[in-house]
Amino acid sequence: MDLSIIIGTLIDLLKLLVVFSIIGFVLYKIFSPLREKIAEKYSLSWSKSCILLNFSVFFVLILLVFIMFMILGYLDAPLRDPETEYTFFENVMLVLIAVPRILISSIILSLLAFFFELVASFFMGEVKRNKKRDWVSEVKGIMVSIFLFLILFLFVFNWVPLGLFIYIFYGSIKALPLMVLV
Repeated sequence: MDLSIIIGTLIDLLKLLVVFSIIGFVLYKIFSPLREKIAEKYSLSWSKSCILLNFSVFFVLILLVFIMFMILGYLDAPLRDPETEYTFFENVMLVLIAVPRILISSIILSLLAFFFELVASFFMGEVKRNKKRDWVSEVKGIMVSIFLFLILFLFVFNWVPLGLFIYIFYGSIKALPLMVLV
């Protein structure tokens, strides 16, 4: 391999690390107080409140994306005969049929996110023992977690985002959606 390719890849990885770390830090600052309120209100442990918050956020996010794609598909579709057009009731039924797939996907994503939260909290705790400032330890913990995320999902499990997309929008993995890749 050429050394310039390796250096370019590492520079791109560092760019992604910085961008995702900033996004992760902002999300941490937004959702950490919310998680603490949930843990206080329902007297849950840290892990249970993390999983509950992850699940609810992923469920709402995926449901909104699913509905947004349905609306965009409706708006971009060519004009059809009104007799063959979906009614409002049929569109609601399509969403209700997709809810179990969205639930399963939300559970999977919340457990994946919980793994990376465990990694981040471990490194935040390690740095806090050195009596450094809290935000520095939070940034370091998030950067380590994001680095692990990037390594896993760019080089090992790069099929996961497409697989989840196909599962959520098509219901299963069949030959027709995979023909798009060919």
